[in-house]
Amino acid sequence: MASIRYNGRQFPMKSRLTLLILLLATAFGASGQPATPAQRVGVEAKADYATLHLRTKLGSFRMIDGQGRVEIQFTGTLLVSQLKGNIGITGQVKKEFDKEGRQVWFGTGRAIITGSFRAIQWFGRNMQAVWFGKGVCQIVGEFDKDLNTGEYWFDDPKDRMAWSASTLMTIVLPRPSAMPNVQPRERGTPPPKPQG
Repeated sequence: MASIRYNGRQFPMKSRLTLLILLLATAFGASGQPATPAQRVGVEAKADYATLHLRTKLGSFRMIDGQGRVEIQFTGTLLVSQLKGNIGITGQVKKEFDKEGRQVWFGTGRAIITGSFRAIQWFGRNMQAVWFGKGVCQIVGEFDKDLNTGEYWFDDPKDRMAWSASTLMTIVLPRPSAMPNVQPRERGTPPPKPQG
């Protein structure tokens, strides 16, 4: 019997109806719920913003061409590049470098970054982050002493996905299937002109 592997689980495919139900559940589950007010402080909510949660004991991430609000609790090194906005650092974190639009911080603490940025990169241990906004995030994990790599999820904490230890994973925020402005068009008609 044929089966489908989705999100680390095996589903038997008894019919096309099973496949259709699985695809519809995935599409509707992708829309999720909005970020909490505490996760939006200092940021105006936009239609194309979504929420990404990250947690690992050992690893790294890089957020690229992003905007919104990023809150990170961490131990390790945090690099922020080309920030057009604000950064607030608390805890035992020391600024190691600040030149040419790049800042490097090291220690244990918390950072809250609001605005747009070229990149935010972290590597170290014991990290939890919430990103409300949009952009791209690349993650790489390592096994901790319990052989865990970490996890990430969008809105539903029950829908957690494993933080990869064997390869670089790219996560797009918001999820591509959750983009609200996608409209079908008839073949042969040109796409609408961008507004603005």
